[in-house]
This record gives sequence, C-alpha cells and structure tokens, in this order.
Amino acid sequence: MIEQSQRRVPMPVAAASVILLVAAALPATMIFTGGPSVATGLIGVLLLLALAYGLWRGSGRAWFWTTVFSTSSVVYGVYAITQADASGLLQIVGASVIVGLLLVPASSRRWFHDLPAEG
Repeated sequence: MIEQSQRRVPMPVAAASVILLVAAALPATMIFTGGPSVATGLIGVLLLLALAYGLWRGSGRAWFWTTVFSTSSVVYGVYAITQADASGLLQIVGASVIVGLLLVPASSRRWFHDLPAEG
C-alpha cells in the first residue's frame, strides 16, 4: 500500500476556500474602479486571501475567524435586505454556504481538529 505523506484537503474545505477567493474579487474590483476607499478594499482582499490560505492549510484560527466573519455577514445581509439592498440576499446565501461547508461535514471538522480518520 502507498503511504501518503500529506493530508488531502477535504472537498468542503476546498469549496469554502474557492468561495472566499471569488469573494476577494469583489473588493479587488472596488479597488480598480475607484470605489469608496482603496485601503478598505485592500484590507478586505488581504483578509479574504489570508482566510482562504488558512483554511487550505487546516488552521484552526482561520476556521474560527471565517466562521465568525461569515456569521456576522449573514446578520448584516439580513439588515441589508431590510434596507432594500438586493446584494443582501447574495451575501446571506454565500456566507451561509461557507458556514455550512465548514461546520457540517465530518471531513471538515476532522481537517481542523486533527481527529483520526475513520476506517
């Protein structure tokens, strides 16, 4: 049998990382189109990239902060919908998917908590 020297990233964690990378494109476009603040957009891009990298590497801190930021994003999305902002629904769906991908599948929980694989 062939031994693997590295663990493979579970599919739900990889999907959450890709969603964060796609979400980083939104503040990046805000930077290039001269949005409200270049500094704010740059901080948002760097934060999302750092969280995606941390998830990919199995960092418990990245898992925690991604969950916290995504949950607060859902709450803010509800507020945005009450203010008749159509992007609030997209924000709620995207953040909810990320939280679900990180908290529900057993493979995600094992990835961040270093639990032994079953089998």
